[in-house]
Amino acid sequence: MKCYLCGTENLSQLTAELRSGPGVVLHCKDCDIGMLQTVHSNLQKYYDEQYHKSHGPRLDRSSNYEEIFDSYVNYQTQRVELLKPWLKPGARLLDVGCETGHFLYNVRNFVKKVVGVDYDSGAAAFAAKICQCETFWGKLDQAGLAPASFDVVCALQTMEHVEDPIAFAAMLGKYLKPDGIVYIEVPSLSDPLRVVYDIPAFRSFYFHEAHLYYFSARSLMTVMNKAGFTGNTYFVQDYNFMNHLHWIFKGKPQPSCHDGLGNPRLPMASDCAQELRRDLEDWVKAVGKQYQTILEKHGATANISFIGRISRC
Repeated sequence: MKCYLCGTENLSQLTAELRSGPGVVLHCKDCDIGMLQTVHSNLQKYYDEQYHKSHGPRLDRSSNYEEIFDSYVNYQTQRVELLKPWLKPGARLLDVGCETGHFLYNVRNFVKKVVGVDYDSGAAAFAAKICQCETFWGKLDQAGLAPASFDVVCALQTMEHVEDPIAFAAMLGKYLKPDGIVYIEVPSLSDPLRVVYDIPAFRSFYFHEAHLYYFSARSLMTVMNKAGFTGNTYFVQDYNFMNHLHWIFKGKPQPSCHDGLGNPRLPMASDCAQELRRDLEDWVKAVGKQYQTILEKHGATANISFIGRISRC
């Protein structure tokens, strides 16, 4: 196997164990990109028929579309705030890999029109219903959308799933207006649970068969530059520090994503004095913000985002 970005065969092994079992992820030190060695032969079929049976907010069972939507819809604030300068009343926004529409639901009132595309036909249909918007199932270039017709094109937690990220990013650019912006978000190789703490159980949990690529800020920027974009990367931490403490002390994820994505909460007794409870809740919220700021300052976050435009030079 060669490096996707530079073509070198001088690769090291990041892991030989995936979340679901054996599997190899290789790493190019020069480009700082991770690559899954074996991929599904038909990705569209995989995401339409299998993906949500084993990947969702609950790890102990499959989730339906309503549960997926409810699990993530209230935790989009960081994304919306990051994108806020480009959310204009007359804008048209496209979300590629929209899943159940939990992001579209949060931005639909800031812009004139939102449109979604997803490989999962059921998820796309659910998003259309819940967001009262137009969605399409399948490949973006087969959706019949007009080129250069969107002010904002988003692909959140999607690029790591595609076979050719550069070609994918270039295709997103075809649907942007001349002054439009693209917004990409991917999981980061510098997830603090992988690079800051010594948690062997997380290392195999982090890598799984649905992620074909693993990006750093450097490799994400390289992909976007090769696809014809210029812009900036941003470090974004979503899971709170109580989630990290849970991993540190118990070596496994929390039972619900609400525990990790919501405000950090201490397991206080029901008869705890109200004034003490309020002071502790304020304290843990302040500590959570400080923790998030430190991680973002050092680029050790769960996610990396890119916002940019097509280069005109």
